[in-house]
Amino acid sequence: MSEHNKMSKRSKKFKYKPISLKDIIREMKQNIDFMIDLAYSAIKFGSKDLADEAYKMEQRIHELTFLLNFQIIQAHPRGQEGAKKLEPIVVMGYSIDKISDALSDIARIVYINKDISYFVQLFSDISFVPEPIVKIVVNRECSFIGQIRLDIHFRSKHGVDLIAIRRGDEWLFEKNEKIVLKDILIVKGEIQPIIDLKILCNDPEPFSFDIGEEKTDLMIDFENTDICEKVEELQKNYILITDISETMIELALAAIFLNNNELAEDILEMEELMDGLNLAFEKDLLDLARLVETPRDLTGLMRIVFSCELIADSATHIAENIIKGFEPHSILQQAIRETSEIVVRETLSEDSYFKEKTYIELQDSRYKRGFHIIALKREAKWIYRFNPDFVFQTGDLLIGLGPKETVLEWRKCVNPEKFSE
Repeated sequence: MSEHNKMSKRSKKFKYKPISLKDIIREMKQNIDFMIDLAYSAIKFGSKDLADEAYKMEQRIHELTFLLNFQIIQAHPRGQEGAKKLEPIVVMGYSIDKISDALSDIARIVYINKDISYFVQLFSDISFVPEPIVKIVVNRECSFIGQIRLDIHFRSKHGVDLIAIRRGDEWLFEKNEKIVLKDILIVKGEIQPIIDLKILCNDPEPFSFDIGEEKTDLMIDFENTDICEKVEELQKNYILITDISETMIELALAAIFLNNNELAEDILEMEELMDGLNLAFEKDLLDLARLVETPRDLTGLMRIVFSCELIADSATHIAENIIKGFEPHSILQQAIRETSEIVVRETLSEDSYFKEKTYIELQDSRYKRGFHIIALKREAKWIYRFNPDFVFQTGDLLIGLGPKETVLEWRKCVNPEKFSE
């Protein structure tokens, strides 16, 4: 995006339209969820169009932040108690606004570093990423052809999020768009649901990330053992940094929704972990820069990691507010509850379908119901990352994120006795 276009967009006059506080918060939450996927899709596929869409979302979140503050000023609660009740809303709005800035910066790296997709694909091997972003081609005899994407219920029925559709040279984002033959679906999810969807779409090709965008041939000398070692270290820390920063957003919103001090305290611990990972990544990246012919090609990676640190700081800001004792306003909790995906917590019971099953076994749609387990508490320990052979046990407290329409079914799987009819 040229500087001229950026300036013209920034100077565009904002027209005020009345909107309730609850609707503002709900839209901010939905937009930031979508923007995460857009930003990482932009750099994964090297798409300026996706970066532009992420930039539009950033501008909308700026508008919503203005409206949020305007509504609070209008309400002007009198006294300390009134102000204290609205403080979590102010903090959440400010933090989401900062997260949108960081995500937009990540997406716009495609404008300053055209080779960023090469490194992102290299560092985010789908075998190691908890929820990779991939492309799936819709081929003949796929049952989705002719259906509206909203009616397919990708998350609740197939366990993946459909981020966008690529049709020819055009990107499509509308929920009422019909799926047609040869559409490229950009999806995000755990590996087994992605493989299952690939089969449903009759896409037999190996995973690839070619969507027709112009790319520059760029090679790293993997015959050089020093380079191989540095790339391996960078890959490991890159996956951790991007995954933890995204998890911190989910946990921060879960903590404020559930008013959970333990989650908030764990977010602060994760922020300390992020600081250490960032320092290690920056050191290894500088070491790699000495070994490659064009070190400036690595600047995009540095910007991604810096933006992830800003995201982690914003999530921490939300968590600190909870620890200080500010209880979330009922409007805030209601708004989050009305978004398309909600956070729930449930304890795994003795008669649970999850009992003694491994993480990979629970990718079965019968149990998954479109939900992603973002955290688990076992005794006094919180767990955020799960190996395929991780075994779930009675008494585990699960924090799940998933679609509203299947929340009861998911809870019945986790705790059948409590939610039996």
